[in-house]
Formats: sequence, C-alpha cells, structure tokens
Amino acid sequence: MENLLTGELLSWLASHTRWLGLAIFLIAMVESLAVAGLLVPGVLLLFAAAALAGGGGLSLLATLGWAFAGAVCGDMLSFALGRWFHQDIRQLRLFARHPHWLDRGESFFRRYGTYSIVLGRFIGPIRPIIPLIAGMFDMPVWRFVLVNVLSALAWAPVYVLPGFVTGSATRWPVPDSFWNEALLLVGGLAGFAFILLLLLRAQKRWSSLAAALLCLVTLLGLTSAAPWLGVLYATLDGWLSQAQWSLIPPLAPLAGDAFLLQSYLPIVITLLLLRRGWHLLLLLTSSLLCLAVGLLPGAGSSHLALVLNMLMTVVVLSNRQQSFWLRLSWGLYAAPLCAVPIITWLTLPLSLPVVLASILQAASAALLALWLVERAAPLQPLLRPWSILLPGWPLLAGVLLLIGVS
Repeated sequence: MENLLTGELLSWLASHTRWLGLAIFLIAMVESLAVAGLLVPGVLLLFAAAALAGGGGLSLLATLGWAFAGAVCGDMLSFALGRWFHQDIRQLRLFARHPHWLDRGESFFRRYGTYSIVLGRFIGPIRPIIPLIAGMFDMPVWRFVLVNVLSALAWAPVYVLPGFVTGSATRWPVPDSFWNEALLLVGGLAGFAFILLLLLRAQKRWSSLAAALLCLVTLLGLTSAAPWLGVLYATLDGWLSQAQWSLIPPLAPLAGDAFLLQSYLPIVITLLLLRRGWHLLLLLTSSLLCLAVGLLPGAGSSHLALVLNMLMTVVVLSNRQQSFWLRLSWGLYAAPLCAVPIITWLTLPLSLPVVLASILQAASAALLALWLVERAAPLQPLLRPWSILLPGWPLLAGVLLLIGVS
C-alpha cells in the first residue's frame, strides 16, 4: 500500500502537475485526519509533493496555501468526529484493536489542554488523534478554530519548505563545491541546535549561561569558517540580488528605526505601569548586551539583531510559568512576527553570514540577560491578558506603522 502511494501516485502527479495543488491539499488533510493519518505516510508524501511543486509545478505561496488549508480542514473534520461520536469513537474496530492510541492522546490532552493542539500538530504519533480528543472533550469550537488556524500557519512552512527547497534546488545552477559547503553548514547548524536544546532542556541554573556561551562560540566559529563557505555565501548572495522582491518596497518601513521605537517604548511603558521591575530589567539588559555582542568580530546587523532580540525576550517574559516543551512551543505564537526579521533581511539586504550572526547575537544576549536576572530570583510570569498582548504588540505596531506610512 505504501509503495503504491509513494510510487504510482507521485509518478502520476509528476506528469499531471495541474492537480498538484489539490493533491497537496488532500495529503495535508489526510495526514491530519483521525484514523487516516495513522495509516497514510503523509509526511513522506507531502515532502515529495512539495518537491514536485518546487521543481516548477507550483509557486511557494500556492504550495503553502494548499498545505495550510488541508491541515486546517483535516483537524476540523477530526474535531467534528470527536464532538459527534464522543466516547462511542472507542467502539470503532481500529481503536478497539489499539485502545492505547486514544489513551495516549487523552493523557496528552488532559496534561496540556489547549496547548496540546499546537504541540500535537508537530508530534507524529498523536498528531491525528489530538483534534479528535478535543472534540470528544467538547472543547469550545471558537477556541479550537483559533488554535487550529494559528498552529497550521506554523505547521505549513515547517513541513512544506524542506521539500519545496529540495525540488527548487534541482533547477539551480550552482558551482561544484556548493552542495558540499551547504552540507557542512547545515550539519554544523543542526549540531548546534541539538546541543542548544539539550542545554536548555536540562533546566538548571547554569543552562541559560551555557546556552549563551554556545551561541557566542558558534558565532566565532562561523566567522572562522567563512573561508571554507565562500562559494555557498557568494552563490546565495547572487540569487538574492537577482530576485525581484515586488512586495518588499511597501513593507520597507518595518526595517526602519521607527518600528523598533514603536515596539520597544509601549512594552517598556506597560512593564513600568504594571510595576514589573525584573521583567523591565531583563528587556533592557538583553538589548544592551545585544549591542555589546555586536562589537565582537563577525557580529551581525545591529538592527536585525535588536529586532530578533526584542521578539525573543518578549516571548520569554510571557511564558515563564510553563513547562519546557510548552515554553518552546510558545515561540509558535510569535511565528507571524518572523515576517518582520525576514523583511528586514531582504530590505536591507543582508548576506546569509550576517543573518546567521544576527540570530546568534540576539540569542546569546537574550540568554545571558536571562541568566543574570534570574540569579537574584526566578522571573514571575506575566498575568493574562498581558502575557498574550505583549508578544503580539510588535506585529500590531508594524501594522499601525504601515497604515500611517501609507
């Protein structure tokens, strides 16, 4: 069955690309659908279909749109099944044979509640089950729809971009050493991300300091490795300079200093009014350290680093009461804010090593500031609605800025 799906189906799609968008929609929907998602190799199919789209069959925006729509519809159908059948769903033959599937999903949902919708979308074995469980437990429809849509906005790029980039790469004219250098860089960054995750997962008092030092060492390592990655960097810079970014000029104000002022100042004032001295100290310390790290050789763009540092710090301020994995998933709440640093990168424009250095500069400063502030006492969580409103303010500030400029 799996060979049929991954072989004949993909061969047919390769010769009938006009159906590619609908196929991506159906694959994403089935992959998120209860029962079917447990049986169909959805991740493999979606990667292959996205690769066909990247090879010229479909634009990136259309590919993301079809995948997003399919994921939302699949979860909505699973949710509807759960609300319709409730506990009677356990009488289905498949779940009667494998009751642990529902038991595992129910335990996960009871533990994480609404957050389980976000977490479950990225965890393979329970991904198709959580929306079904949410329906069985009568989660409010409006809440499920909101979380479903927001999590799908983050899910679509994560699952589609690797395949799309792989398919696009087959059409890129590149020098002989390009892929060797790309593999070296990707492998190094993957190792860095794994070690960083282990350090933060330890949740010790020294974890933030160790993670900050790792970011700084990696920043210096990237600077030292630049001579071995010259072909890769030059090729990527050439692609960026040749691309026609028609949407960037209207969004250029987001790469200006006005965005930083309209984002920072209201957050600072809010923390002052709420008498959150330690939170304000973290935000200011993180910003100053970000500028200080920018003095190191090989540092990134101060503007981009400050934007990223602000987003990281505000998310940290809002999720300190959560467990580690929930704090990690909280970054998905700020996923739409990623558009701001991306626009900054393309508008300035900045080369790949500068972008990577800016990310490491911002992360090291945020982590070091967190370690310094929490040496006195653990940060207390911001209460709602501020824990929801503060991370979303930079996005609103950007919208207001664009409206004012236009």
